[in-house]
Amino acid sequence: MIDQLQALQSAGRANPIYLEGSLLPISTEAAQDLKLKDGQVVQANLHARGDQPFLMLKGKKLDLPPGVAPFREGAVWLQVRATSQGWGLLPTAAPTDSASDATLALVSRLNQLLFRPPGQADLVQLLQSNALPQLAQSLQRPDLAELLRDMRLSMSKLTPGALAKAVAAAMGAEVWLARGLPVPPQDPRQLLKKLLMALEEHDGALEDVGNLDSAGALSQIKAGLENLESNQVQAAQAQAQREMLMSLVLPFVDAEPVELVFRRPPKNGDNNTPITVNIHTRSQYLGPVWLRTQLFNQLQVDLTMWAVRPEVVDLARQNAPALTTLLVDAGLQMKSFQIVQGARPEQANDWVPSGRGMVVDFSA
Repeated sequence: MIDQLQALQSAGRANPIYLEGSLLPISTEAAQDLKLKDGQVVQANLHARGDQPFLMLKGKKLDLPPGVAPFREGAVWLQVRATSQGWGLLPTAAPTDSASDATLALVSRLNQLLFRPPGQADLVQLLQSNALPQLAQSLQRPDLAELLRDMRLSMSKLTPGALAKAVAAAMGAEVWLARGLPVPPQDPRQLLKKLLMALEEHDGALEDVGNLDSAGALSQIKAGLENLESNQVQAAQAQAQREMLMSLVLPFVDAEPVELVFRRPPKNGDNNTPITVNIHTRSQYLGPVWLRTQLFNQLQVDLTMWAVRPEVVDLARQNAPALTTLLVDAGLQMKSFQIVQGARPEQANDWVPSGRGMVVDFSA
């Protein structure tokens, strides 16, 4: 899923944190919950929210104490220490005697993508501009220009079949290859990789593309790829946790890109676990709009809509009866439909990676 070349380029890079010579203390309960052992070397990820840094270790968030010296976000290696004062973690060099550098770098890369903050802003920004078609034209790659045209949907002519085709392509080539099926040609990740390779071959000699110079185009494509690869890694990890998580961005030729997130938590006994589809778009005519759809028992639909502009809220309320009728004609039942004026409240990330298959441990 992740290129070996990228893994090798990251090999040997250290991401040290400095705790002023002291251990990062953790509670005995946390150490027992994470099944840590004295002397064990584990890999974690260092993140920051605002001015507060924290570690993610086996899916558990560990806040760093105040006064931490400057640090860099990313993967870190820590040695577990059990002392008379309690448990602690000490930053250490990555072990090299138990695995190759390429393997360590690949694990580090996967962890970075797994814990990437939620959201698809980089991909949305890339797709809402006209830079990609212009880039394909400037590179004299009519094959890529055609694929880019085919990848873009039409909001005015949107059909269930076209939508299903776009979602299938966004699942990634690895999914279809694993099933022994042909890869959809409109796979956005493969398209961006081909554009990136073609752009790098020109070595900066390409003329400026729209408002982007070649360096800016290169940076935006890499950011978009990072977004797509993070989505794929998180989807694979969710599947390992018996959950469903799929994030994608649909580009349109006559509208702004639309962000979609499909989410279903693990089933809990006989409880009715709904499938949730979150949609977000920033239409020029409608303004920011959020829609949350929850499907219960594959028949009952619960809708909540947020819109900033009051005229959009009024329009949605006027058309609510017609939407209910459309759902009934499709064999569905409208459980509820709430329309709220204003931006959708910031949501806590309801999906958290577990420790299953995420962290590599080495005995010191």
